[in-house]
Amino acid sequence: MANQLLEDIRQKIKNGNVITRLILVNAAVFLLISLFRILLLFLGSSNGFTHFVNGFIANLTLPLSFQGLLYKPWTLITYMFVHIELMHLFWNMITLFWFGQILINFTDSKKIIPLYILGGLMGGIITVVLINTIPMFSVYIGLPLLGASAGVTAIIIAAATLVPNFQMNLMFVGPVKLIYVALFVLFIDVLSVASYSNVGGNLAHLGGALMGYLFILQLKKGKDLSKGMNQFFDWVLQFFTSKPKSKLHVVHKRPISDEEYNYNRKVTQQQIDAILDKISKSGYDSLTNSEKDILFKASKK
Repeated sequence: MANQLLEDIRQKIKNGNVITRLILVNAAVFLLISLFRILLLFLGSSNGFTHFVNGFIANLTLPLSFQGLLYKPWTLITYMFVHIELMHLFWNMITLFWFGQILINFTDSKKIIPLYILGGLMGGIITVVLINTIPMFSVYIGLPLLGASAGVTAIIIAAATLVPNFQMNLMFVGPVKLIYVALFVLFIDVLSVASYSNVGGNLAHLGGALMGYLFILQLKKGKDLSKGMNQFFDWVLQFFTSKPKSKLHVVHKRPISDEEYNYNRKVTQQQIDAILDKISKSGYDSLTNSEKDILFKASKK
């Protein structure tokens, strides 16, 4: 049974979309930490295992101090996959699923993981800097930062920046434009900082929000901030995947010139920009079938 469960998880990671993979990684880390903490209940706290568990968690969470970050730089990445409380994990993952799907529908799936990581990095760096430079936040120096919220907030704001007029059907509320949902999220984070409620976490959210906005702003200008990270991922994956020899006969096409390539790319980008502008003004339902088809094909590239 355990082997079957592991095989199911492996298949989900291998064949699932990027959102599924992110959710499974976060869930796996949560389950591992939870298992350790459950064992502590049975083994007691007066043994070396307690130090092991505490050290394990401490080496994954981001210390809110310059010195701590200097000694544990990897925590800028690991902290965004760590959750201790079940509801913290649940709300982060359900939000990631909702807004990640919207972003995939209007861009492509290869934007999600880089944006999640960039949002987490921006959120972590901004939080460490502000906590250690603003006197009123000095009481939080050295405390741990954890959770996917910064990366998830980056995805929320990116989706709202890209298609602000896209409507979400919210329970008990009805259809609401995405831009209003994003503004509400930011409003709550700002209020939470002002009320000294989860200051570190909410500063990280605002850092992630900034990255989400900048990511789409640069994308509209033709600069894809996810490109370098995706190239790195592809380079790493080539060491774990074997390429079977093809038995198909290769037919060589006439290579197109640089002028033809650049012209085709420019025309395609102009079409996509026009479609995205139409969505922003009139919503997704206003698109024709051919426009939806162009957007769908572009998202697969």
